[in-house]
Amino acid sequence: MNPSSPLRPAWERRIALVGALLAVMVVALKRGRQHPDEVFQFLEPAHGLAFGYWLVAWEWVEGLRNWAVPGVLGGILALCGRMGLEHPWALASVVWACCAAVQAWGTVALFRLVEERDGREAALLAAAVHVTWGGWLLYAARPLADSLSVPPLLGALLWAWRARARDGLREGFWSGLLLGVAFVVRYPSAVFGVPIAVSLLVARRWRSLGGAALGLGVVLLGLGLLDWLTWGAPWHSVWKYFEFNILSGGSEKFGTKPWWWYLPTLAGMVPLLLAWHFGRGLARRDLLVGSFAFYLGVVMVLAHKEIRFLAPLLPLFVALAAGPAWRTLSQRVRSRRALGGLVGVYALSSLAAATVQMPGGLATEQIDALVFAGQDSSLTGLIVAGQPEWHISGRFYLHRDVPLLVRSEHMVEELYGPLAEKQFSHVLVNRASLGEHPLEAAGFCVLRRWGRAVLWRRCPAK
Repeated sequence: MNPSSPLRPAWERRIALVGALLAVMVVALKRGRQHPDEVFQFLEPAHGLAFGYWLVAWEWVEGLRNWAVPGVLGGILALCGRMGLEHPWALASVVWACCAAVQAWGTVALFRLVEERDGREAALLAAAVHVTWGGWLLYAARPLADSLSVPPLLGALLWAWRARARDGLREGFWSGLLLGVAFVVRYPSAVFGVPIAVSLLVARRWRSLGGAALGLGVVLLGLGLLDWLTWGAPWHSVWKYFEFNILSGGSEKFGTKPWWWYLPTLAGMVPLLLAWHFGRGLARRDLLVGSFAFYLGVVMVLAHKEIRFLAPLLPLFVALAAGPAWRTLSQRVRSRRALGGLVGVYALSSLAAATVQMPGGLATEQIDALVFAGQDSSLTGLIVAGQPEWHISGRFYLHRDVPLLVRSEHMVEELYGPLAEKQFSHVLVNRASLGEHPLEAAGFCVLRRWGRAVLWRRCPAK
């Protein structure tokens, strides 16, 4: 297909819009959070900027993160506040929509990357699988750095592909600029700079390399200025992040896993219908294969491993498999109706995996209880028992500037004194850590239950 054809934007925009709607639908249906970082990376500091109070996570005490994304989200939340839109679910919906819009841009970049690499039909297949893939929809509308870094990464790879095809300052500049944006969103995105640089060096694309260095330099200068204004020193957050995670190995205190742990994990996440075609796609030695292999190799070497770290690999998996998969489908499935049926079955099964069969650990019940407690006009203080501070989802969902006391299951004995303090009007118990008798003895009554989460309120005086 001619790249200038008017049909291309129509298709890519339609697919991107469907993907954005599905992403918002999935996160709204199940709510919760995939990981505590979904709240503490960006939402909590953004809430602090917009409304003046937040629960400060340890990274923000040490200065391991920059204020770029929280600054943008904080501005959006502040605008919502001025418009009178302050209910936590309304604020969350705005954030979800913004994240989904960013991912829609990433879908367009993926479409164009595969189109230029393998043709229009393969690009349609790749984009369609990407936006209906349950494994991706779990992350797509959530404010996690791991997923939010993917759209600029795809853009950087697209322009790097173009820069390798035709040595140009403009192509290199946009590749470097977008790689820099991905780096600002998530510092491990720097890993992708290696395969991009190697690809351009091997092809001797010197103008493109110069443009990439210029684009990356612009972003890094901006990041240095931002850290200087917010942390007091240029690139403060960059240094602190790499010092903690690489030089001191501090991230290992959150758990370590063997080098091969990602392999069965990734196999369980990818679209199985494309697994064989992905294997065939690896035989092609190019920028995308190198990017996939190099990033996977790096994260396998690092001792601390989490499923969310695989997010940048998910669209690359689809991109590598799309070409071989389309060639197989076009040869074996002649009927458009049969092809449409296959796509429909895949989409339904994938959506079911992202909704009906979604994995646990989302803390949905607890977050629902926090939102409900924050909307109770009688709330003057909240005790959360049975959860460490890292897991309670901060102030964003509570959206009330009241005393908040959090104790894990190993520290519940320390709550017997605070239970007698009148400033604490509500107690949120998870897994009945305190039992019902101490709460009843302290004058609390059950207000509402959400599965294992129970919200108590001081009984009205008789």
